[in-house]
Amino acid sequence: MVVRRKRKAIDVAAEVAPADAEAPGKGPAESSTAEGAAALGGASKGPEGEGRPAKKKRRVAAAGTSAPAAATAVEVEAEVAVPPAAAETEEVDRRGIVHLASVPAFMSADKVRHLMEEFGEIGRVYLAPEDKAESSRRKRAGGNRKMRFTEGWVEFMDRRLAKRVAGTLNATAIGGKKRHNFYRDDMWNLKYLPRFKWHMLKEGTIYNRHVRKARLEQKLGQARRENDLFLERVHQAKTRKAIDEKRAAKGSGGGGGGAAAQGGGEGARIPRFPQTSHREMSRASPKVSGDSADRILSSLFS
Repeated sequence: MVVRRKRKAIDVAAEVAPADAEAPGKGPAESSTAEGAAALGGASKGPEGEGRPAKKKRRVAAAGTSAPAAATAVEVEAEVAVPPAAAETEEVDRRGIVHLASVPAFMSADKVRHLMEEFGEIGRVYLAPEDKAESSRRKRAGGNRKMRFTEGWVEFMDRRLAKRVAGTLNATAIGGKKRHNFYRDDMWNLKYLPRFKWHMLKEGTIYNRHVRKARLEQKLGQARRENDLFLERVHQAKTRKAIDEKRAAKGSGGGGGGAAAQGGGEGARIPRFPQTSHREMSRASPKVSGDSADRILSSLFS
């Protein structure tokens, strides 16, 4: 009885495994269920060793059902592959900016970097030079000819360190060794700039440069238009002057010729077809008396 029950359990497990393999749309969970049933069937085999062929078939069937499921799982994982989160997220900017409201006289950017590197890692350093007019005035007066800077900005790689350095060094002496230390007695004038980025430092300069360029182009355009208008008016004036001169020459030539013809002087213009005026014709025609007229009429009608 025990052997028959074991054989029935083995046959049921073998039938369930092909059914699971043929049924479409079954996932890895159902194939694992089939594998569990196969394991149960293997665990229930008897001491006589019967049922071993069925166990091999069951394993083959389970492998056949699990292979497509594993392949589909691999395909799904390949399609849904997402880059790591570290590549997606950008690095958080932890840098901080410290502003030097006043720079000690004739201190260079290299010296500022050398002094600030003692407190932590430094990024960029920028010092704004003084006005050229002020520099030339000082040089003409016989002052120092070195470059001076009015203010500066120092970038620390850690904003917490920048805030700590600004709060600690502000209104304190630079200090250091007494010998060969020109800036020993100068005072730090530092301030931490929260939420300030390095690109904001150049925005004002770039904006002023664009404004200056736009104003210069506007002035040049206005000067060009005024010059073109002036040249056009000069050309119009020359044209009018030439027309007036021609008209005056024509008028003076006609009046002089008539006067010379009337006066009979030299250089008078002789017309090709001379004409007499109405007054001259009336003067040249003979006057007829009344008696002669009656005589002519009587001779015609007699």
